[in-house]
Amino acid sequence: MQKQEFEERIERTVTDEQYKVIEEVYMWHPSIRNTSGKDEVAELYKSFGMTIFHGMLPRAKKAHELDELLRNAQREVQRIQEEIEELSCPTLRVEE
Repeated sequence: MQKQEFEERIERTVTDEQYKVIEEVYMWHPSIRNTSGKDEVAELYKSFGMTIFHGMLPRAKKAHELDELLRNAQREVQRIQEEIEELSCPTLRVEE
């Protein structure tokens, strides 16, 4: 969701710094659903202001960090699987 879209939903403006916090929570907090997340985030802001987003931010950052770790691990698994497949190639000479 873009800043302008969020501002239209809440019918006011937020600073760029505030929107960075809101966006991090919107994108990564595990309690925000994919299907209705935009509405949820707008309602949270309307009901509680920035305070709730600052409270949710540490969990959102941790979820983001864990997602990055998972993606890196998946890339490493893929690399290892490709290396194993290369070993099955009869023309490949493996150095011991």
